Amino acid sequence: MLGEYMDSNSLSKLKDYKLKNKKFSIHDSRNIIKSVRSNKNLPILNKKFAFYNFKGGVGKTSICFQLSSHIALMGYSVLVVDADPQAHLSTSFGLQSDSCFLTLYDLLTNKASFNDVKKNIFLGFDLIPSNLSLTRIESIFYDKKQSFNKLSEQLSLIESDYDFIFLDTNPTVSFLNRNIVFFSDVINLVCETQPYSLNGLKILLEDLNNFYTHSGIIPKCMHIIPNKYEYRTISSAESMSLLRTYYKTYIKEDFAVRKSEDFNISAKIGKPLVLFAKKNSIALEDILDLTFHLLDRYAYGNNIYKK
Repeated sequence: MLGEYMDSNSLSKLKDYKLKNKKFSIHDSRNIIKSVRSNKNLPILNKKFAFYNFKGGVGKTSICFQLSSHIALMGYSVLVVDADPQAHLSTSFGLQSDSCFLTLYDLLTNKASFNDVKKNIFLGFDLIPSNLSLTRIESIFYDKKQSFNKLSEQLSLIESDYDFIFLDTNPTVSFLNRNIVFFSDVINLVCETQPYSLNGLKILLEDLNNFYTHSGIIPKCMHIIPNKYEYRTISSAESMSLLRTYYKTYIKEDFAVRKSEDFNISAKIGKPLVLFAKKNSIALEDILDLTFHLLDRYAYGNNIYKK
C-alpha cells in the first residue's frame, strides 16, 4: 500500500540516503501516513487535550511535546498551546524565551489576533508560544471575577481548523489552568512514579472534582500517564502497584513511560523522538504506544489501533 501511494504520487526520497534507508520530507511523510490511516474518514470525538499537574518536574511538557509532534507527523492538523511562563515547550520548538514575540497573553487580552500570535512549526502544525509575559495574565482573570471561559471564547473561533489541540499547563492552581480545564475534553495527568508525586495526585484529583462542582461543568475525561518509570527501583514498582490499585480506570494497563536520556536529547535538539532516535529506543517505543492509546481510547473511542 505504501509503495503504491509513493509510486502513484511520484514521491522522491531526500538526497544523501541509501536506497534501503529511504527518507522523505516532513510534508511527504505526513501525506504518506495520512493516506494509509485506517481512521481518516471517522469523526474525532475528543480533540482538546490538556497536560496538567500542579507539581513541577513530572515531565508533562516533554510528553506534550512528543505527543503533539508525533500526531502532527501522522498527517493530522495540530495546534499546541504553551501556557507556562517558563516556556519550556516553546524552547523545545526553537523559540528563545527572552525573545520578543506575541504569546497567549496577547491573545487573551485582545491585543493581538490568533493569526498574529501563532507560530508555524511545519505545514499542519502550529504553536501558540509563551514567555514571561504570561505571568501577568492572572491579574486579568482576577479582574474579571474568576472567569473560566475566556480561553474557550478565543480558541473556539479557530477550533474547527484543527484535528487536535494540545495544551501544556503551568505547575500551579491558577485561573489560566482553570480556563484550560474548562476548555479541554481530556485532562492528561502526568505523574512521576515516585511516592511524593502519588500523594500529590490524590490532592490534584480532589481539586479537579471540586472545580467541576463549583463551576457547574460535567467532569472531563481523566487520563493518568505514569512517567519516568525505572524498572530496577523499588519505589517505581510500588508506585505502579498503587496506581493500578486506586486509579486503574484512568491508566493504560501495564504501561508507563520509562525514564530515558532520549527525552533530554529530544528537548535539547528540538526534535521529536521519531526524527532521531534509534529503532530500539525505549523512549520512542513508549511514546508511540502512548500515541496510539490516546488516539484509540480518547480521540476515536474505538479499537482501530490494535497491536
